[in-house]
Amino acid sequence: MCQASVVHFENRDYYNILLSVLNVGIPCAYLWLTVFFLVFHAWTNFCGEVTRFADRRFYSDWWNAGHLAEYWRKWNYPIHNWLVRHVYYPLIRRGVRSDLARFLTFLVSAIAHEYIVIGIFRVVNFMAFLIMIVNVPAMQLQRALRGKVSSNVNNTLFWLCYTVLGQPFAILLCYY
Repeated sequence: MCQASVVHFENRDYYNILLSVLNVGIPCAYLWLTVFFLVFHAWTNFCGEVTRFADRRFYSDWWNAGHLAEYWRKWNYPIHNWLVRHVYYPLIRRGVRSDLARFLTFLVSAIAHEYIVIGIFRVVNFMAFLIMIVNVPAMQLQRALRGKVSSNVNNTLFWLCYTVLGQPFAILLCYY
């Protein structure tokens, strides 16, 4: 499927790119959910059990998040807590505005995501970095629309844009 989509990317055939994304979308969502379950539920709880780690809260109900900021707070507690403790709060204590501190925190996270992708795929394409940084203006837009759009609409848009369309598009774009 990925090899067939390369021709569509080279020809800038947006309709067939969309069809390729839709063909990859549902399997990618299942794979992502399976990996999430294996890593954040099975593996982390197994390690917590073996080491007798008392705090077993590795994630919360991110699938019910009403907006992106809530999703990023809920889906990976250990990393979120580390970023808040070691990046966000020190910036706030130094007098940095909260919006800029939030952006810089996402910048650190985006750099870490890109570093991980470089380590896994041995290619520098800044896709992971870009996908993380794009969340900042998306969260600002959702904050501006908070009273106008219900959290159910935001949750549906999250599942559609991020999980069903966004990740498969990023995978196909990285393959290209």
